Amino acid sequence: MTIQNIFSAASGIVEAPDLWEKRLPKKFADECPRLVETKDGVAWTAAHQMGSVPHYKASTHNVHATEQKKLRREDIAQLATAEGRREIQDRDEVAGEILYSIGDVWDMINTSGNDEFITACYSAYNDWLSEFCAADPQRFVGVAKIPTTGIKHAASELKRAAENLGLKGAVLDVWPGGLDAPPAMKECDSFWETAAALKIPVSIHKALDGSKEDKMLVEPGMPPAYHLSLNAIIYANIPDRFPDIRLVSLAPNAGWAPALYEQINETYMRTAALRKVNLGNPDLYPSDYLRRYVWYVTQDDRTALLNRAYFGEHHMMWGSFAFMGDDSAWPNTRQLFERLTSGTPDADKQVLATDVVSRLYGIANARPFTAEELQKFDRYSLI
Repeated sequence: MTIQNIFSAASGIVEAPDLWEKRLPKKFADECPRLVETKDGVAWTAAHQMGSVPHYKASTHNVHATEQKKLRREDIAQLATAEGRREIQDRDEVAGEILYSIGDVWDMINTSGNDEFITACYSAYNDWLSEFCAADPQRFVGVAKIPTTGIKHAASELKRAAENLGLKGAVLDVWPGGLDAPPAMKECDSFWETAAALKIPVSIHKALDGSKEDKMLVEPGMPPAYHLSLNAIIYANIPDRFPDIRLVSLAPNAGWAPALYEQINETYMRTAALRKVNLGNPDLYPSDYLRRYVWYVTQDDRTALLNRAYFGEHHMMWGSFAFMGDDSAWPNTRQLFERLTSGTPDADKQVLATDVVSRLYGIANARPFTAEELQKFDRYSLI
């Protein structure tokens, strides 16, 4: 049976060309992010830096054309509307999307060195995203950007985004307290406490200590650099102190996790007499924490799909990753989904395609997870 509705758990937003020009104070005119036209198409500039052509450059591609159309500002202006986004979704045959912004415009903003400018850019984006999602909240679910300027701004913006703007998730670019403030620092607790209290999923897509890694690759088996950040969170006892915390592993694959997590378990047990930190629950292994409190998005990764019992069926969800990388499957998400889930029971396909993401983000009044569901997973790898 073909699944009728697919809700992408991870897709890239197309930001309005004048998003920051219209919303930032005039004193930031020189640094203001702007979308400009280049010989290769549009690109963002910010803080006197020039970015690369965004990942949504393929949005007007025609596979039968000998020469691809170059994107212009007017094209982006249309794609950044509710009407334009519905067209993007319809072409990809998805019913809705969790929408992220992770382009290099944020790297330029964050390297400006101007904290006031940085926080203004993050707030302006969240305001715009809230208005965008309000146009069709059943199809557009926005993930707030969290400022990189310290715990005070991070915690307050998270609370504002959830309570005032109606955004359903948050994504970190660095630790809530900044690059040099790992999660074990108690002054960062206000962020984790707020996220747990509001049950806002916190997505991690890059190493939060600023470590560099290659672009997001669709290569099952290659662990993302941010898996060390996930480890740091559990060893800082964040889930023990804030048991309603919800974390999202934002990469187009998850097949790397089972073997790696079992290695982490063995290391943890073998160093019992030497380790300086302990997990709060002595009956749980590190991998148990990394599955109980983390949700995994997957795309082109049959290894992960075949090992869903290891992750737990309530902890894995499908994402198209439209416009989030050069290797995005857009506009062929449905074909890829059907190919990779071939042989999977229809009920399991439905869980992957819509149920988990709807329940995690509270879409269409979906029922919340029970404690028993979140703790249901095989304790050993099946591969």
